[in-house]
Amino acid sequence: MDVLRLPALLAELPIERTRLLDNLGRIRREVGPLTPELADALADHMSIRRGEVHEVVSFYSFLQVPVDAVRVCTGPVCDCLGGRELLARLEEHGPVVEVPCLGHCELAPMHTVGDRILPEPTYRTNAGFLGLDQVDATLGDYERRGGLALLRDLPPAARIVAELKASGLAGYGGAGFPTGVKWEAVLRERAPRIVVVNADEGEPGTIKDRYVMERRPHLLLEATVLAMRAMEAAEGWIYLREEYATARTRLTEAIAEFRAAGLLDGLSLELVVGAGAYICGEETAMLESMEGRRGMPRLKPPFPSQFGFLGRPTLIQNVETLAHIPAILRGGWEPVRLWSVTGAVREPGCYEAPLDVTARQLIDDYAGGATDEICAIVPGGAASGILPPSALDVPLTREALRGWGAGPGSAGFQVFPASYPLLRLLEVTMRFFAEESCQKCTPCRIGNRALTHVVERLADGEAEMPRWQVDEWLEAMEATSICGLGQGAPIPVRNAFRYWPELFAPLGEPQLA
Repeated sequence: MDVLRLPALLAELPIERTRLLDNLGRIRREVGPLTPELADALADHMSIRRGEVHEVVSFYSFLQVPVDAVRVCTGPVCDCLGGRELLARLEEHGPVVEVPCLGHCELAPMHTVGDRILPEPTYRTNAGFLGLDQVDATLGDYERRGGLALLRDLPPAARIVAELKASGLAGYGGAGFPTGVKWEAVLRERAPRIVVVNADEGEPGTIKDRYVMERRPHLLLEATVLAMRAMEAAEGWIYLREEYATARTRLTEAIAEFRAAGLLDGLSLELVVGAGAYICGEETAMLESMEGRRGMPRLKPPFPSQFGFLGRPTLIQNVETLAHIPAILRGGWEPVRLWSVTGAVREPGCYEAPLDVTARQLIDDYAGGATDEICAIVPGGAASGILPPSALDVPLTREALRGWGAGPGSAGFQVFPASYPLLRLLEVTMRFFAEESCQKCTPCRIGNRALTHVVERLADGEAEMPRWQVDEWLEAMEATSICGLGQGAPIPVRNAFRYWPELFAPLGEPQLA
């Protein structure tokens, strides 16, 4: 820890409350992990109550982790492919931090040393409308591939909204809200407006936004600036996941290039780096985080389009959603999305494919086939559900998956082999939700912990509570949690009950309706 650096650093740090998370991140990187003394010094510098800063520090797990720490992923895919064994080996050489997901599932099992990703990242992808098969090293590279044309000849906002509606583009972060409708709603509100890019990709098995930011950051920035111009928003923000160090570097460089080229004249576009809280991917929790508080979801309404960042009408869009907009406005775009394909496949990666692609097609036609007999698939991320091999030929659309009690989520498609116990997959999934709950809602806080414990004991053939009581807990979580984490966590449990009932026999029969 370099405490001698602190006085000089404090003099450089802004005092606005909205810069609290950034300031804490800089202290962690340049001085050392946040201690009570460091938190107090920053609180005094920013004229914030010390207790409020301690609240924030305690909420974000990575603020107290050394910047050069060894971190091992033990999320579902990494756990399946040897993450626990990797953790044990590395612990023989010193302290190791276990993390439920590090966002590089295609490299499983993987770990980080500081900002270094191990094993070294490799990119398996295809061309498609987003062109991820080629890397844009510079703004010049991007422009030579047809980029910036929309910023040179900006379409009117009404035309953009009309074309987004006609395209059918819906949010690709997981919620699936129609993009054109969202833009229209924000434009109805009185200025000043704000644009926020949600780059806090934290759903286990999801790597698509990282691919966009690391391979084509200028594409994201063109779409972001386009949105800012259309919204007449002078301020824009990109909220980026902390674990994405390469994306952070690429975006920082690309923003500097845009600024030097005069593409940000009259605009402020800033990068905000998170600190290890999955819940901040929820749009209102992200706004709370950006405003210098714990990342806890807000009650809705009002919606961010009405009352968003600092109370202003705010357009919030996921990285991939924005990345498709230039292709839509140029014409010829067809409904596609990026699928993160990981787990027991020969060529894990990120592939652009139609919305109605089947699981079998993703595995065989894009990812080189399965490496083992398949036990289960996760169609779109931890909260999207767990399905049996009989679902391999079902189109991965919201409509088709609804009948299976699942959904496409954030398109974090994962394949698990027969050698990996289904109860183990469910246990790791529920532990993730338990650890990442913001704990604002009691059913989510207690329910995810209890369900994790129930599944752990079931692996030993023991019933911690009867099935009727588990069902009551699931209903309470769905009905009374205020965000998608608590509402979505029961989905994989219900799927497991439905498709692998023999594993839950010790719990007894479900309560009759």
